[in-house]
Amino acid sequence: MWFNNISKDSDVVISSRVRFARSIEGYKFPHMLNSKELNMVINLIDKAIDKDEYHLFKMRDIDEVTQNSLKEQHLISKEFVGNNDGAIVSNEDNTIVVMVNEEDHLRIQSFESGFNIDKCYENIARFTDALSEKVKFAKSDKYGYLISCPTNIGSAMRVSVMMHLPALAKAKLLNKLFDQAMEIGISVRGLYGENSDGTGNIFQISNQKTLGVSDEDIMYNIKLVVTSIIEQERKAREILLKSNIALEDSIYRAYGILKNARTIEEEEALDLLSKVRLGVSAKVIPHIPLEQIQSLMVDIEPNTLKTILKEEFNKEEENNKRAEYIRKELI
Repeated sequence: MWFNNISKDSDVVISSRVRFARSIEGYKFPHMLNSKELNMVINLIDKAIDKDEYHLFKMRDIDEVTQNSLKEQHLISKEFVGNNDGAIVSNEDNTIVVMVNEEDHLRIQSFESGFNIDKCYENIARFTDALSEKVKFAKSDKYGYLISCPTNIGSAMRVSVMMHLPALAKAKLLNKLFDQAMEIGISVRGLYGENSDGTGNIFQISNQKTLGVSDEDIMYNIKLVVTSIIEQERKAREILLKSNIALEDSIYRAYGILKNARTIEEEEALDLLSKVRLGVSAKVIPHIPLEQIQSLMVDIEPNTLKTILKEEFNKEEENNKRAEYIRKELI
C-alpha cells in the first residue's frame, strides 16, 4: 500500500493527494438524483473504466467495518460512509481511488507517500483524460468545471499534503506559520480534516481557491508553502534535539510505553507514535524503520485494526488488542 512506503521528504511529509471533482454532463447533481438515477451514473462509470487496471465496488456491497477502515486510511470521506447509492473505483495499490456519487458524481483522487504532488498529478491526469474520452464532464468556458459546491468551481482541483510537525508544535511556531499560509489561500486542517485538531501533530495543508486559478498555480503555491514548512520543521528538530534532553527522554518514554502497554486508547497511541516517529526520523531511535511506524499510525485505528485481525471486539477489548498489536510490531 502506498502509505506504507517511504519516499521524498518522508521524515516530515507523510503523504500527498491530488483530487479532481467532476460532474457528468446531462445529469443533475447527486443530491438531486433518485436511487435509480444514481445507479445509472455508477453503471456509466463502470463501463468507462479500464477493467484491466481499475475495479468498481458498490458501497452497498462493502461491509460497515471495511467502509470505516477506508475512511481511517483517508481513502474516502466520512460523509461517504454508509452511502448505499455510491461506489468506489480503485487500482490495485489504491494510488487512484474514486468516489462515485459523493458530493459530486466523481471525486477522483491520486495518492502517493511523501512529498510527491507531481506524481499524483501525473497519475490523476492520466486516469481522468482516459475517462473523459468516454464520459463528458460538465464545463463552462467562463467558469471552468461545474461542481455542486461553488467553492470547487473552476479547476475543481484540491491538492493536499499531510505533514508531521512535532518540533514546530513543541516550539509553538505553528500558529504563525499557518496564519501566513492562510494569507495566500492555503488552508490547514487536522488529521481528520475540517474542524479537527492536530492529533499526533499531523496536519493537512491544502489550497482553498479553485476559481480563476490554474492547476499550475495551485501546485506552485502548495510547493512553496510545504517546502518552507519542511525546512522550518527540520531546523526546529535539530535545535530542540541538540538542546533539549527532555525531548529525547519523552521519545524514549513513548517507545517504552508502546513496547510494554497492555491496554491503550487510540488517541494516546497516536500521540506516543507521533513522538516515536520524530525519534525515528531524527535517528534518535535508528533501529526502527520509518515505514513501520507510519504503518502503525494507520493500523491501530479501530476499524482498520478489526480488518487486520479479522475480529470483532468491543471498546475495552479494542484497547487491549491495540496494545497487543503494537507490542508485536515493535519487537
